[in-house]
Amino acid sequence: MNKLEKTAFWKALSKFLRFGLILSSCLVTIITFAAVITRALNINFLGYEEILIICAFWLYMLGTAYGSFEDSHIKADVIVVMMPDGFAKSLLAIIRNSLSLILGIIFLLWAFQLFQWTIVMANKTPVWRIPMTVSQSSLLFGLTVASFYHAVYLYNDIKLFIGKHITKKIAIDSPSDERKGE
Repeated sequence: MNKLEKTAFWKALSKFLRFGLILSSCLVTIITFAAVITRALNINFLGYEEILIICAFWLYMLGTAYGSFEDSHIKADVIVVMMPDGFAKSLLAIIRNSLSLILGIIFLLWAFQLFQWTIVMANKTPVWRIPMTVSQSSLLFGLTVASFYHAVYLYNDIKLFIGKHITKKIAIDSPSDERKGE
């Protein structure tokens, strides 16, 4: 754990993500339930899909960010899990986190371009006239936060790798204090 992970910002961000997950999942559930009930009662619930999609977008992207925070997102690390602790496992963790960060930044750049495009086009939903930037901004937010967490965890892995494998090797290879006196 590094200094950043002990800050109020780190704790507040994780609490914000948890609150957002709870709120958006409740909204998705309530809106879906209301749609089923109104359909059964032949009541027109016009435009609920627009709000449902916004909530679902935010739920998904908050879940992406929170999964990155917990480091519990889907990974292709079956080999790493089965490997014994050591140099190769530490190196593969760095490679995996580097690739996660690189791909996250690529997707983040695409999300930023999409966000800019929705602002320029000024698209709105057909019924409620909600700007499309409301749902598209979830991509930008979620990928920014996920990339931030990937960068922090990559830093931690590199620091751990250096501490375990590089400085240990330097200490073994360097002459001891006893020889210096001879």
